[in-house]
Amino acid sequence: MKNFYIKPKIEFGENSLNFLKNNVNGKVFIVTDKSMVTLKLVDKITELLPKNSLVKIFDEVTPNPTTDVVEKGLKELVLFNPDVVIALGGGSPIDACKGMLYFGRKLKITLNNKLFIAIPTTSGTGSEVTSYSVITEGNKKIALANEEMLPDIAILNPEFMKTLPKKIIADTGMDVFTHALEAYVSKVANPFTDAMALESLKLLNKNLVKHYNNAQDLEPRKNVQFASCLAGVAFNNSSLGINHSIAHTIGAKFHLSHGRANAILLPYIIKINENANERYEVLAKELNLEGKESFVKYIENLKVTLGIEKSLSELNIDFQEFQNLIPEMLSEIKADICTEFNPNILTDEEYIKLLLKIYFGNL
Repeated sequence: MKNFYIKPKIEFGENSLNFLKNNVNGKVFIVTDKSMVTLKLVDKITELLPKNSLVKIFDEVTPNPTTDVVEKGLKELVLFNPDVVIALGGGSPIDACKGMLYFGRKLKITLNNKLFIAIPTTSGTGSEVTSYSVITEGNKKIALANEEMLPDIAILNPEFMKTLPKKIIADTGMDVFTHALEAYVSKVANPFTDAMALESLKLLNKNLVKHYNNAQDLEPRKNVQFASCLAGVAFNNSSLGINHSIAHTIGAKFHLSHGRANAILLPYIIKINENANERYEVLAKELNLEGKESFVKYIENLKVTLGIEKSLSELNIDFQEFQNLIPEMLSEIKADICTEFNPNILTDEEYIKLLLKIYFGNL
């Protein structure tokens, strides 16, 4: 039996934060990072909470949140025992918060009946509407999947994206592109996920570069945020593929942002996924392109516009180190939960050739 799961409830628009005024009561635990505090974005949340709210802020989330951060946050969460949990930030704070709730329930710590609200401040991960969380342990990324990690409420407010640096807009925007694309060509894609993935790609096609060039412009900013959310719902129901599996291991090994790793990989993965050629042709047509090759060229040109490297060698990653890590990376890629749903099943030899192409830029 197949299913399409829709959760959470989504509040969106310029006044969406007002949801907090009348729907949050009691003790509130906010999971975020120090930049959100420094930029006073946390204040935009706390000032809307009822006057009698008791608030505790856990701001120790780091990029690529680690198991240590999750463990520390979980301890504070349990001791505080809040009525409401709010995750505020990019994918890292939301994923970390999900990890706290996931491991709390796994350890049978009483964490039920807490309202879980996710408020993204970037347009990229779609984590506010997915049951996935990626946590780093050492030099490995662990992808978790459990419906209990889905937030109850997602609040999409475009105000948070007005001051994003261009590099973050580029990285998170290409993360959205990868989510939508992999959801569309997944082995278990369906008409529901197709509709959302395709609309996400159309919105990105019209708005991502505009948003990159001028983050103050409201319409592109809102539309990229919608694209991110739509892609999140899509891949939450159809999963992803080896673009993400490889990005997880490369990102962890060489400390790359997840979105940039995804973007570098995209053309190479499309080339090797021959079983999805018909689906790529459909996407090309929807974007007024002539076929799969023109679709690959379109992505390459988009990456140039967004200042994203073509290969790993352009990031000055040492080749000897990269080569030595290939057996370990290969093992992690094959074990990643996203690999199962990729259109093509690759042999070890094909993976090694692919990794070398990605390093040297031999598309």
